[in-house]
Amino acid sequence: MSVKSSLIHGLKRFFWLTGEGNRFVPTGWLGRLVALLAVIGTAVVIYMALFSSQSELLHVSLFLVFMFPIAFLTTTISKSVERITWFDAVLGALGSILAAGLAYYEPRYHTWMQSFDQLTTYEIWGGLGLVALSLEMVRRATGWPLLLISFAFLAYVVWGGGISGSFSHGGVDLTYFLEMQAITMDGLIGVPLYVAATYAFLFVLFGAFFQLSGGGQLFFDIAACSTGGMVGGPAKACVVSSALYGSVSGSPTADVATTGPITIPLMERFGISKKQAAATEAAASSGGALLPPVMGAVAFLMADMTGILYRDILIAGLLSACLYYMGVFSLVHFECRRLGIKPMPAEERVTLIVALRRGWPSLIPIFVLTYFLLSGFSPAYVAAGASLVTLVTSWIAIRHAIGPRKLVSGCVETCFRVVPLTAAVAVAGIIIGCIEMTGLSSKAAALLYAMAGGLLVPSLIVSAVVLIILGMGMPTVAVYVMGAALLAPVLIGEFGLPVLGTHMFLLYFSCMSAITPPVAVACFTAASIANANPFSVAPYASKLAVAGYVVPFFFIFNPALLMEGGPLAIIGALMAAAAMVLCFGVAIHGWILTAPLNWFGRLLFAAFGVLLIVPNLTVQAVTFVFAALVWGVYLKWARARESEVRASSISRPGVAGIAGVEAKND
Repeated sequence: MSVKSSLIHGLKRFFWLTGEGNRFVPTGWLGRLVALLAVIGTAVVIYMALFSSQSELLHVSLFLVFMFPIAFLTTTISKSVERITWFDAVLGALGSILAAGLAYYEPRYHTWMQSFDQLTTYEIWGGLGLVALSLEMVRRATGWPLLLISFAFLAYVVWGGGISGSFSHGGVDLTYFLEMQAITMDGLIGVPLYVAATYAFLFVLFGAFFQLSGGGQLFFDIAACSTGGMVGGPAKACVVSSALYGSVSGSPTADVATTGPITIPLMERFGISKKQAAATEAAASSGGALLPPVMGAVAFLMADMTGILYRDILIAGLLSACLYYMGVFSLVHFECRRLGIKPMPAEERVTLIVALRRGWPSLIPIFVLTYFLLSGFSPAYVAAGASLVTLVTSWIAIRHAIGPRKLVSGCVETCFRVVPLTAAVAVAGIIIGCIEMTGLSSKAAALLYAMAGGLLVPSLIVSAVVLIILGMGMPTVAVYVMGAALLAPVLIGEFGLPVLGTHMFLLYFSCMSAITPPVAVACFTAASIANANPFSVAPYASKLAVAGYVVPFFFIFNPALLMEGGPLAIIGALMAAAAMVLCFGVAIHGWILTAPLNWFGRLLFAAFGVLLIVPNLTVQAVTFVFAALVWGVYLKWARARESEVRASSISRPGVAGIAGVEAKND
C-alpha cells in the first residue's frame, strides 16, 4: 500500500472512530436515570414557559443542566462503540455542573459590565469547559461537518488578527472571548440555544404527545379517505398525511420516522419502487418545517432574530408552503399516472366520518394551538398549554390515554429528539459569537456583493448555492443561523430587500438541506425504512421538491405571495406562482401522461416558469395563457399517443403497454 493510500485509509479510519456516535435510548438503571432527567427537565421547561419571567440566561442554563447529561448518556463516543462508558457519564455530569454554576451565578452575570467586571480563574476554566463540551456534543450528535466549520471560525478568532488584507481583525483575547461566549447572549448562551430551550423543545414535546394520543393515525386516515381513491392513492396519502403531521412536528426527520413506517410499506405494496416510496416520504416530510401552524425551530429563530411576530411569520408562510405541497403532489400524480399506480381499495380506506368519530379528540389540541398562536400569545406559552391539553384530551378516547408510562415515554422521546438540535444551536451560537467579535459579517457581505457583481439575481443564486452547500452535512438550524449572519446583511443592506422576504428565502433553502444530496438526513431516514440506497433516494426527493427551490425566488420578486398587499394582488401572485410550480414540475418530470416530453418541450416549460417569476402583471398574464395553450396541445398529443399504444396492446396481447413496462422496470 502506497503512502498516499495509507494516509487516506488512516483519515477514513480516524473520522469513523471519532465522527458521529451511535444514538440509543438506554435501559436498566441508566434508562431510569435518563427518564428521571427527562421528566424533571420537561417539567422545568413547562413551568418556565407558563409561570416564570426569569432571564434568558437562567432559562438556557437550567435547560443545559439536564440536556448535557441526557446528550452524553444517549450518544456514544463513536460509531465503533455501541454502549455508554464511564467517560460519557463524567462528561455529562461535568456539563450539568457547569450549567448549574451558570444558573447559580446568574444574578452576577445579569448585571455584568464588560471591562469593569472580571472573570475569575474558575469562571475562565468553566467557560472553556462549556465551549469544549458543546463542541464534543455536536460531534457526537451531528458529525464532523458543523464541528469543522466551527473550528474554522475559532481559528479565525485566534489567528485572524495576523493575516493581511481586509479580512484581518484587531485580535481577540481569551477573557473577551469567554465573556461573549458564556455570559452574554451573543455567543454559545445565545438566541439559538434559548429558542431550543423554549419554543423548539415545547413544540417537539407537543408533537410527541400528539402522536401518543393517536393524532398521527387520525391524520393518515384523513389523508387516505381524501386521496386514497385517486390514481396513485397510496403515494398521495403519504404526501397529505406527512404534510398534516409535519405541520405539527416541524421536523423532517421526526416526520419521516413517525409516518414513514406506515406510508412506505403501503406504497411498496401497490407497486411503487423502494426508491420512489422513500423519496416521496422524504420530500413530503421536509415541507413540514415550512407549513403552519408550527413550522420548525428555524421559524422560531427567525422570530427572535428579526423581531417579527411568530404569528406574522405563520401567516406569511401559509401560501408558499401550500405551493410546496402542490408541487410535490402534482409530481407524484404525474409519476403515478405514468406508471399506472392504482388507487387504494375501498376496504383499506375509512370514510371521513369514521376517521373523525374515532379520532376527533386529537383535533382539539390543534384548534387550541392555532387559535392562541393567531391571537398573539407567546409560542412557548401556547406550546406548553397545547401539550397539557393533549394530555387531557387523550383520555377521551381511552385506548390512546396518556398515562404515567406514556407520559415518561413522551418526555424521553422529546429529549432524545432535541439532543441534535441542542448541539447544533449551541455551536451555531459559538459561530455567531465569532462573527460578532471579529466583524466578519460585513467582510463576508462585501465579498458576496463583489462575487455577484453587485447584481440582485446573481446574489440570490449565490446565496442559495451557499446555503445548499452548507446544508450538505449541517443541521437546518445551523445553516439558517450562518445564512442570517453572513448573507442577510448584503441582501437587506445592499439591495434593500424586505426583512421578512429575505429571511423566508433563507429559511426555505436551509430546510431543503434535509433532502439535498449528498448528505440528506430525511432521505437517509426514509431509505433505512424502505431498505433503499439513500444516494439514489436524495436526487429523486429533490426532484419531487422542486417547488422548494423556485418558490423562494418568486416571493422575493412578488411579495404579495407572503400576504403583503391587497386581496387582488395576493390572488394574482398565487395564480402565477401555482402556474410556475406546475411548469417547473413538467420540465423536470419530462413526461405528459405516459408520453415522454422532448428536450425542447422541457426547456419551453422551464422558460415559462422563469417568465412567471418576473414581477410584471402583463408578462405573467401572457405567459400564463401561452403556458396553458402549450399544455393543452401537449396533453392532446399525449392522449392520442396513449390511445394508439393501448390499441396496439389489445391487437397484440403479448405486448405490454408503455406504462406497465416502465412500472415493472422501475
